[in-house]
Amino acid sequence: MRNNRLIFGINIGSKWTQVIMVLIIANASVFMLQLLFSTVSSQWSPQTTVSDVQVEYTPVQQWSYPAFDTFTKLFWLYPPDALGHGWLWQFFTYMFLHSTANPWHLIFNMLVLWMFGSEVERVLGSRRFLTLYFTAGIFAGICNCIFTPWASMVGASGAIFAIEIAFAMYFPNSTVIFYFFPIKAKYLVMIFTSITIFNCILPRNNNIAHFAHLGGLVYGFLFVQYSYRVTEYLQKWQMYQHEKEIVKKQELRAKVDEILEKVNREGLQNLTRKERSFLKNASKWYKKNKD
Repeated sequence: MRNNRLIFGINIGSKWTQVIMVLIIANASVFMLQLLFSTVSSQWSPQTTVSDVQVEYTPVQQWSYPAFDTFTKLFWLYPPDALGHGWLWQFFTYMFLHSTANPWHLIFNMLVLWMFGSEVERVLGSRRFLTLYFTAGIFAGICNCIFTPWASMVGASGAIFAIEIAFAMYFPNSTVIFYFFPIKAKYLVMIFTSITIFNCILPRNNNIAHFAHLGGLVYGFLFVQYSYRVTEYLQKWQMYQHEKEIVKKQELRAKVDEILEKVNREGLQNLTRKERSFLKNASKWYKKNKD
C-alpha cells in the first residue's frame, strides 16, 4: 500500500470514523472549557485578551504571561514553562486548545480533520493514525520551540498538516474542494507547503505558528515514507535480540553443565574460585529470567 497510489474521487468530507469523531469531540469539549475559564477569569480580573494562536516575546522584553486564563496557561505550549519549568505535558495538551478569540481557528482545523482524517485512518489503521497525529503534533511543537522560543502556541494545526500531506501521498490524484474550487490533493499540498515555507523565510507578525505547520508537513511526509521501514527495522532488531538471548542461554547452559560434570567427577571442593563465582551468577540469572 505504501508504494501504490490509492484511488479516491471527489472529497468534500467522508464518513466519520470513531477516532475522528472522538478527536473532534475532545477538541470541541476543551474549547468549551477554555471559554468557561476565560469568562470566569475575565469576571474576576478583567484583562486585555490576546486574539490569536501564537503570542511572541523577545528575550529583551520583561517576561510576563499573555492575558489568558489559568487553564490555558497550564495546558498551552509555552517554551519557558514547557522546557524551563519541566511542564512537558504541554507538548501534548496544546493540540487540544484553540483561540477563544477566533472560533474559526477550531472550526477550520476540525473541518480539515474531518475531510482528510477518516481516509488516512482507513489506510493506516486507528493505532497508526493516532501515532501519526500525536507524534506529528509533538514534533510540530518542538519545531516551534526551536525557531520561536518565546512564542506560546495552541491548536492542532501541526498534526492536521501532517494528516493533509499523508492524504495527498496516499490519494495524490483525488479531487478536493478548496474554497468551492476543485483541485487535486497533491497540488493543494504543494500550495500549502510553498506558502508555509515562504512565511517561515519571510515571517510576518500575524500570530500564526508557521514553523509548527512546516514541522507537521515534514513529519507527515517522513512518517508515510519511512515509518514502515522503521517498523520493519525494529521488528528485525527485536528478532536479533531474541536470537542473541537464546544463544546466550545455550552457552550459559553448556558452561553450567560442564562445571556440574566436574563437580560429579572431582567434588565441589575442587572447583576454582572463578567456577564457583560463575555458578553463583548463573543461578541468579536463571532466577531472574525464569519467565
